[in-house]
Amino acid sequence: MTQRQASNEEEAAAQAAAHLGKALAELTRNVAEQAGLTTARDEISAARAAIETTAQRIQGHLEEARERENLLGQQLGGLASSLDRLVAHLEGLSRLMGDLLERVSEPAAAPVAKPEPAFPAGGEGTTLVLASVPGFQGLMEIQKALTAMEQVAGASVERYQEGDSRILLHLNAQVTASQIVEALRQATGHPAVVEESRPELLRLKIKILADASA
Repeated sequence: MTQRQASNEEEAAAQAAAHLGKALAELTRNVAEQAGLTTARDEISAARAAIETTAQRIQGHLEEARERENLLGQQLGGLASSLDRLVAHLEGLSRLMGDLLERVSEPAAAPVAKPEPAFPAGGEGTTLVLASVPGFQGLMEIQKALTAMEQVAGASVERYQEGDSRILLHLNAQVTASQIVEALRQATGHPAVVEESRPELLRLKIKILADASA
């Protein structure tokens, strides 16, 4: 082999080595770029996943907030209805109390006194039964007091025994038991009480009281 041929081979080997080095460098760069791209994709995927997770959490919080808001709205609505009913009840109670106060403040109507039944005039007369007559003299005073009444036309003693007497009254005008009792009290000084008054039966029973304080 000549020296020139050896030089050409060395130059060719050097060029081949140079091309091989460039190829390896290019390959290394490509590998590095691929590795960097994969890492970036992984990072993007991870970031996207984190964003989605965060969005889901936010959505969940928003839904919970809406549910709480709806529940609070329902509670407030129920409370408003209860307050309306309470106000209506209080208004009704206030009107009732006002009516009661008006009734209490109004003077009570005086009861209408029922007229006392009177013994009629004429007829066969009214039988007057006297109990606890203070003696015969007291009976005479009673008879005199009865005949002195304007409504009495006559008073006839029909019976007297042990303090009890029966007198037949002939009336020329109507008279009540209270009027007879008052006339006896004024004339004799003896108080008396009505024990039985039956105008429809023409019968009157009076008890003479011995003491004015009784």
